Amino acid sequence: MSTVGETVGADRSREAGARTRRQAPERRRAAAADPGMTVARASRALGVTVGGIDLSRHFSDAEIATLRDAFNTHGLLLFRDQDVSPEAHVAFSKRFGELEHHVLNDALLDGLPEIYILSNLKKDGKRVGRAGAGHYWHSDLSYMAEPSLGSLLRAIEVPEVGGDTMFANLALAYDALSAPMKSFLEGLEAEHHFAKVQSRVVSLGLNKPLTPEQLAKTPPVVHPLVRVHPETGRKSLFLSPGFTTGVVGMTPEESAALLDFLADHASGPRFVYRHQWKPNDVVFWDNRTLMHYALDDYDYDEDRRHMHRTTIRGEGAA
Repeated sequence: MSTVGETVGADRSREAGARTRRQAPERRRAAAADPGMTVARASRALGVTVGGIDLSRHFSDAEIATLRDAFNTHGLLLFRDQDVSPEAHVAFSKRFGELEHHVLNDALLDGLPEIYILSNLKKDGKRVGRAGAGHYWHSDLSYMAEPSLGSLLRAIEVPEVGGDTMFANLALAYDALSAPMKSFLEGLEAEHHFAKVQSRVVSLGLNKPLTPEQLAKTPPVVHPLVRVHPETGRKSLFLSPGFTTGVVGMTPEESAALLDFLADHASGPRFVYRHQWKPNDVVFWDNRTLMHYALDDYDYDEDRRHMHRTTIRGEGAA
């Protein structure tokens, strides 16, 4: 007769073996694409750190397929120590799809409009990019008819303390909802509008108001509250509190109650990875299944936070 200790030990051995079997295929694929590539979990909620590669070099189709598979599986890829040029940043990003030119054209890099500058720096008294961006939960470009597939953000200068970005896994958050709530959400749609958050940013004195032309390019759009990932088939919430104005067909009070509940639920600690930036970090995240929040817990006058972002065009949410 086996003892309790022996049984527990056997169970742990089987669990460890199962974990190894589940992880082995991903490690083999990485090894097949590039023997030097390593993949390690960034958190329990989402994300992996990819090491051993230089984003400025050419990547084979097999390597891109490996990275895309990891991206679809984990929602976020972190690459450390990537001292790459803006041109290399754009070239790597293009391997995953067509790139957007952000509607805020005064924050685009001269000569390379695929790069959107997120920065609190000034030159000759004028801001060199967009300040105060993303200090709220959102999914990039959810206010477009075809929301973004993903974003690649490279940190050039970061505060010594503060300025982290939090990412929330909306697929995990959806999975954790009760069956009645999932059923209730099916078929519901929400309106997204870029202008919603701009009044707050302008009131802080960080940026100019949107021009009539910029407003005309970003009219309100409607997306489902629950979407299906086009590559994995997995369901997730599609939340973007910074841009979402309300649930279609609901009263303002009903809409606010539902959206607040979903945002509070999805931003709970068990669904969140908090990234502490270092210079030359590149983070590539999936806007179809994550939302994020750039913390503004640093001094805009004393600290320097300067970043370059590319944004990959997506398709209509379904």
